[in-house]
Amino acid sequence: MKGSRRYIVLGVLLALVLLGKINTWSDDYSQVEAFRGAQLEEQVFYPLKARNINATGLATLTVGDRTYHSRSGDIQVNDNLRLMGSLDLVQELFGASAHLYEDGKILLERNGDRFRFQTDQVEAARNEDLILLEDAPFIREDVCYLPLKDLCDQFSCSYAWDEAACAATMESGNADAFLPDRYDLRARDRAPEILDQGSTSTCWAYAALGALSSELLPLEKTAYSVEAMTEHNAFGLPVSRGGDYTMAAAYFLSWDGPRDDRGNVKKHVQEIQFFDEDDREAIKWAVYQHGGVSTSIYADVNGSNLEKSSYYSKEDNAYCYRGKEEPNHDVVIIGWDDDYGAEHFPGRVPGDGAFICQNSWGESFGEEGVFYISYYDSNIGTQSAAYTKVENTDNYDTIYQSDLCGWVGSLGYNRERILAANVFEAQETQQIAAAGFYALGKNTTYQVYMVSNFQDVGSLAGRTPMASGAVENKGYYTIPFDYPVTVEKGSRFAVVIMLETRGSTLPMAVEYASDERTEHVDISDGEGYISSNGLDWERVEDKAEGNLCLKAYGKALPEQ
Repeated sequence: MKGSRRYIVLGVLLALVLLGKINTWSDDYSQVEAFRGAQLEEQVFYPLKARNINATGLATLTVGDRTYHSRSGDIQVNDNLRLMGSLDLVQELFGASAHLYEDGKILLERNGDRFRFQTDQVEAARNEDLILLEDAPFIREDVCYLPLKDLCDQFSCSYAWDEAACAATMESGNADAFLPDRYDLRARDRAPEILDQGSTSTCWAYAALGALSSELLPLEKTAYSVEAMTEHNAFGLPVSRGGDYTMAAAYFLSWDGPRDDRGNVKKHVQEIQFFDEDDREAIKWAVYQHGGVSTSIYADVNGSNLEKSSYYSKEDNAYCYRGKEEPNHDVVIIGWDDDYGAEHFPGRVPGDGAFICQNSWGESFGEEGVFYISYYDSNIGTQSAAYTKVENTDNYDTIYQSDLCGWVGSLGYNRERILAANVFEAQETQQIAAAGFYALGKNTTYQVYMVSNFQDVGSLAGRTPMASGAVENKGYYTIPFDYPVTVEKGSRFAVVIMLETRGSTLPMAVEYASDERTEHVDISDGEGYISSNGLDWERVEDKAEGNLCLKAYGKALPEQ
């Protein structure tokens, strides 16, 4: 009996030891499984979750009173579930110049500092110093993104990211941003090619295409056809009549160009910003962030070029006209030099400073095609245009419009605010995803609406808000809807806009036959309405004998 008890006690002790070993092994194994599970979540589930967040537009970034959504493409969540910003957004938020070069290299300039990034790498440089990023830049659907938290750390901006809510808030970094004293696109491989217009009256087209191509540099080096632009446009004018920046805008915004030498439309222009001679700083910012800006000047041509003009210094390639003649020539602003001395210009010039301009008279003119125009020239900056959104031709599938000659004049009710509606027939069963309009003054606010089933003017009372906001500069803007609206083929729909432009009495752009240049305007293809209060509507074709400059953009239905 005693021996049996010994065996029982021994068995119990052995069982307890074995149980302890099993429990210890289970703890270690559970830790390994937890670690492997974390790796699995980061490597597999995080990318899947990020893809879903980006596709559904769940991620948001709030800066002040403005919110950006991942649906728009301005922001994206990376595979680590952290927020990235497009180069365009980075420029806007931080007052920076950011551009993608070949082989995934990115140059960002801000307040005298030069940052160099490389896609898919966390190593970067600030001037000559190495910096390590938490997240690597990447390219997605032809858009380059930079890590917003890393940038906020570099620029001392507050930033907070709520991963659970997929929401970030940050402080704008452009309040303390400033421009350099000198800036030259040639030094950054972003100046357009030097071309020669010869004896033709096509400077307006050369300048417009030069500024547009500069916006796409340095990554896209494409030659566009001046002949297609000047000989095949909605105006139908002989080439010898010349043109101006509004004709260039109409050509691009109607998707008639730009074309290559084979006649193929290569890009869709969706945004153009306009400036005047008093907008010196705004022009500089446009060059800094987007590229060349076309502008009109008075060229005092004596002979074949400026070299015999009393306003031009051939020795210094410097020009300043202080008279009252109207502009007669277009060039491209590709930089500036605030310290360029007044003594370089013939005659008396009130102060230093010049825009660096590219001409269309070949490399034999000036400094291999480039010359300096004083800030105090009478016309420099007049009728200036920057092509700030130039997109691939698959951005939208359909453009709805009735203003092929674009902005000719303006109308309104002698007040800052107007409502306007354009009615279109759906060419396909598709989604209406955006609207486009001209802002004819600075600081214009807008509210865009949609009527998906237009029956008569009474349908406008049932308009649905689609987007709202404000634009700083004059120009043409494409506004994506907060969500697309499906229309059936053959049905009629209306895009409605409320515009309010400070200090304006005629805030709505309109196309009409005003002179010989616009004699080919066709108002039979439009159905537009305007209203002062949103209740009572008037037909534009009857009241103003014109078409509204209000477009809509459609996309094919997503594949199921």
